Amino acid sequence: MIKVKVSEKFKPLYNLPEGTHTVVLIGGRAGMKTYEASKFIAFSATIKEKRCVVLRDEKERIRESILNEIWQRFDTANANGALNALYSKNNNELRKKSTGEALIYTQGFRASDNTKTANLKGSSNVDIAIFEEAEDIRDVEKFNTFVDSLRKEGCLKVILLNTPDVGHWIAKRYFTTTQVEDGYFDLVPKDIPGVVIIKSSYKDNPYLPEHTLSDYAGYGDPKHHLYNHHYYMTAILGYASTGRKGQILTKVKWISHADYLALPYKEIYAQDFGPASPAATLGGKFHNNRLYFRGMNYKGLNALQIALKYIEWGFTSADVIVADPADKQACNLLSDGFTSDDAPQDILDRYPKLRQGFNVFRAPKGRDSISNDIDMLDSMELYCVEDGEEAENIKTEIMSWVYAQDKWGNYTNEAIDNFNHYMDCLRYLVQHRNQGDYGISRSN
Repeated sequence: MIKVKVSEKFKPLYNLPEGTHTVVLIGGRAGMKTYEASKFIAFSATIKEKRCVVLRDEKERIRESILNEIWQRFDTANANGALNALYSKNNNELRKKSTGEALIYTQGFRASDNTKTANLKGSSNVDIAIFEEAEDIRDVEKFNTFVDSLRKEGCLKVILLNTPDVGHWIAKRYFTTTQVEDGYFDLVPKDIPGVVIIKSSYKDNPYLPEHTLSDYAGYGDPKHHLYNHHYYMTAILGYASTGRKGQILTKVKWISHADYLALPYKEIYAQDFGPASPAATLGGKFHNNRLYFRGMNYKGLNALQIALKYIEWGFTSADVIVADPADKQACNLLSDGFTSDDAPQDILDRYPKLRQGFNVFRAPKGRDSISNDIDMLDSMELYCVEDGEEAENIKTEIMSWVYAQDKWGNYTNEAIDNFNHYMDCLRYLVQHRNQGDYGISRSN
């Protein structure tokens, strides 16, 4: 009988309740999550002959962490070479020699080049899917699509991650929050049938040397040369923060929709375009150095559908709309009005406002406009509407709009070109306001 030495915290992995379909391993650094998960995968693949796929946001980076750990666990078990007759192993997979079937292999949710999309296909015959460093998987739709393709009876999903920000879909799906201090929250597991959650921290690791424990304590000590309160609360203790690492807008406060509507300031609007991607419409109210804003639409719409939305919302010729100047055709249609060449005659007859057009301005853009806009936004007090049907979309963008990283993982001064439909609208508003006159930028 094969016995596996497992730390107390992770023993439930090997004796999961009947009906378990998802295991979440979460917490701060040095909590043994990767070590124990890699041991579990190596054991499941070789002793139980389970077919395992290891996934990460970026496939090329899987070898940097858990896959290397899995091979170490395998090599330890194969110290005398007894497994060589049964399995063949390379850098990316483990195969059973008798059948040629891959027992361990890898996939990624995106290619290493941010401009490319990974070829992500589900595996209907997988027994265990382990999602490594899942805090980096921000695209919940891709995650759901893959999980929905795991159709083998009893397939187990193991989600492995450091504690993410409170806006991450994993935090919202599997946990409730309890505030421990301003900006930091303990993630409390929800009681979900079939889901097992194991939380760990460095305190569950008996193998850490004294100097490491001293350093960890130092991050939380204001008198220590390593003092870093945010790092201590998130990476060390494993609390969730209201901000994501590298997040651009970190000082957004929240306001109710009712309070927003009651503000006695003129509302102006910003428009992003995209019939397939979100054609975001955002409303904003300025007062001194404050910007209050709300999401209004996040669906993909063409110019005619956007115009019909404006009519639905009761926009008049006095309402200022600042639009993305990159789509000149959409700007012209919304500004100059629609003709029978642009819209069905019955629609034009039903909505005569379509022929008149709207008060649309092109957002001014110049060199370094994005970085300049970010500086301007960072200097302001920002208040976002926290309730209503668009709240989750705009919160997701605020949490997910981060600075890009270079190939070494260092943050640059450039924003990623993603999660930025509402964020671009914010930029259009501040650009337009900086002109000093709402009327000067309307042109073809």
